[in-house]
Amino acid sequence: MEPIVAPVTALVPQPVGILRLSGDNLWPKISPLFPGHPCPSPRKATLLSPTLNGLPLDTVLLLFFPSPHSLTGEDVIEIHCHGNPQNIRFLLSLIELQGIRPAKPGEFSLRSYKNGKLSLLKAESLHRMISAPTYSEFLSAHTSFSQPNRHPLYALKEQFVDLLSSFYAFLDYPEDLDSDRDSHPHHILLSQIHSLQTFSRHQISLFKKNQRAFSSFSILLAGPPNSGKSSLFNRILQSDRALVSPFPGTTRDLLEGRLSLPFGDLLILDSAGFRSSDDIIEGMGIAKARKTISQVDLLLWVNSPESPTTLPFHTKTKTLTIWNKADLSPPPPSSSPDFIVSARTRKGLRSLLSTLTSLTKNFYSNQQSTDPLLDSERQAKALSSFLKSLNLAEQALNSGTFDLALSSLEHGRHLLEDGIGLISTEEIYDRVFSRFCLGK
Repeated sequence: MEPIVAPVTALVPQPVGILRLSGDNLWPKISPLFPGHPCPSPRKATLLSPTLNGLPLDTVLLLFFPSPHSLTGEDVIEIHCHGNPQNIRFLLSLIELQGIRPAKPGEFSLRSYKNGKLSLLKAESLHRMISAPTYSEFLSAHTSFSQPNRHPLYALKEQFVDLLSSFYAFLDYPEDLDSDRDSHPHHILLSQIHSLQTFSRHQISLFKKNQRAFSSFSILLAGPPNSGKSSLFNRILQSDRALVSPFPGTTRDLLEGRLSLPFGDLLILDSAGFRSSDDIIEGMGIAKARKTISQVDLLLWVNSPESPTTLPFHTKTKTLTIWNKADLSPPPPSSSPDFIVSARTRKGLRSLLSTLTSLTKNFYSNQQSTDPLLDSERQAKALSSFLKSLNLAEQALNSGTFDLALSSLEHGRHLLEDGIGLISTEEIYDRVFSRFCLGK
């Protein structure tokens, strides 16, 4: 296939940046950047200097993985260069001048799939590994990736093959079949179907339980305008992510920031101030904030001396109240906020951060399972459709229509094959691999 290139590492200042190339007969295409050097030995780091008009541009380590023993099954070259983003961009431009085009998102993994180096299930497990918000979820995805036979869909497949083999065995020996649904063959088949139904429902339930609007432990800062939410947001993140202004209504949309803690990410959202507004954009921001309250794990309702307002509606989301700008005025005696802070002077912030850290740790400590799970919505939908086929097969078997039951199971077999990647379409491929970032 035509050669492609992409950065594997982010284009930010860092000690080392990595470029990945893949394609047929790759070294002759890139060798003009390394004049006079023979093709490097396979799978050995070689110190080289790419040059332009005789001028050395950088000192790099080059790794060559010849086809078919590579990530994609094609020739693959990795260039480890100094991680200045301008240096990486310039090297990319020189490589593209050699007729090597930029890779599309997920194209390396797609080629790995097409060349038999990566199954569809492993591709989705890889994506979940890369995006896992906690180490336990990373391990769960890695188990599916490194031990495919432990993936729920493979476990389901083994049980299902047993069921189909039982059906065909009884079909080959019709004298063993009886219209009485309590006869021995029917009892065996129904028992196997029930086992598959239970397993499928459990896996779908686990998947839905792990489906959340935000993958990490999430907190929303909400309250009336000018209560200092954005200042507090910046203090918690220890960076100036949000614009701060003395004028109400500065924040229009949700702002997002993350704290990476040892046990998992803490996602913090800053929202538009709650008030009646004729401004269409501000009104949309307020509506989005109100909707988000039901999707987060914790609501921090922020008040201040300028706007001492209670939460204007009921919510099931756990809520902590904060009195901000305590340097201007203490909270009124009638109120009893959970925290009294000042984003300006940092008063009370240590106690607030300690509580947020503790809540985050408790959240992740209850999600420490590393058992393999379904990796994607696509897999969950395939399993739901498969479950419907099982239900139809059960109904047909109970009514004594053996052939109809087998027909439903054959339909389920095709659905399951779609799920594990034995049968698929270009639309499924594109949907799976387009979620990857460049160079993956």
